[in-house]
Amino acid sequence: MTEWHTVPAKFTTEEKKILDALRDVYGLSHNQSLRKGLEIFARFLILAEYYATADSKTLQKIGRVGKKYIKMMNNDTKKILEKTPTEQQEAEYEKFSSGVTKILTQFDNIFIQNRKKGRKKLPKKKGRPSTRL
Repeated sequence: MTEWHTVPAKFTTEEKKILDALRDVYGLSHNQSLRKGLEIFARFLILAEYYATADSKTLQKIGRVGKKYIKMMNNDTKKILEKTPTEQQEAEYEKFSSGVTKILTQFDNIFIQNRKKGRKKLPKKKGRPSTRL
């Protein structure tokens, strides 16, 4: 049987907004979104470390093949763009850019850019300073 551990956590307002957006958009609870996020992050981190530290000839071959296919894909994309009319290209670009803009504005609403770093300044106490030592 699975043993569960409770980990208390505090979140900033930006992080809370992200959790709320995940809950609203994808129907995930806060615990589910945190669990999935940690799982994905751990998997990417492990893969990146393994790829960076592995001295495997197989990984080197995979990297070369990947670069080769990216070059082929870029060439195919250029050929396709040469054949399509400019009106269709512009319409597709508008559709793509409006979709990207919509997604990025949601992230702009979630992430606050003007956050000040450091501890908040405490208000000065009123009255006479104490002389106790």
